[in-house]
Amino acid sequence: MEPSDRWSIRVDDGVLVVEFPHGTGLSPSDSEALLDRWRTLAVERRIDAVVLVVRTSRPCSDAGRQMLRLAAQAAAARGVGRFAVVAERPKRRYLERTMDVKGIDAEPFNDAATAVRWAKCPSEPTASVVTE
Repeated sequence: MEPSDRWSIRVDDGVLVVEFPHGTGLSPSDSEALLDRWRTLAVERRIDAVVLVVRTSRPCSDAGRQMLRLAAQAAAARGVGRFAVVAERPKRRYLERTMDVKGIDAEPFNDAATAVRWAKCPSEPTASVVTE
């Protein structure tokens, strides 16, 4: 895991998991560092899916939105099409709209563990997928 005081990132069996803890805000330099690490991991390892876990209700900064869109575009360019978004409903919807990139299938989830299971094996049914 590559932790920062603003985020953590790891690869778990082909799934890139990015987590933002409570109260996280991303400065432009934080966003650039995360995007650089995201791109490096995508080159170094096989990535089949991405799980984005946002545990903050703070508004997303311009830098955070830009990072998310660029990261989604970079993932799509490398053939990653499945994204799981774990967050409270208003934040989750906002993140899904921000990541609206051609080739990305973003699925909403209530909890990280279920999202990671779906990302590893999307054909299995998941009881806590949000369908609203």
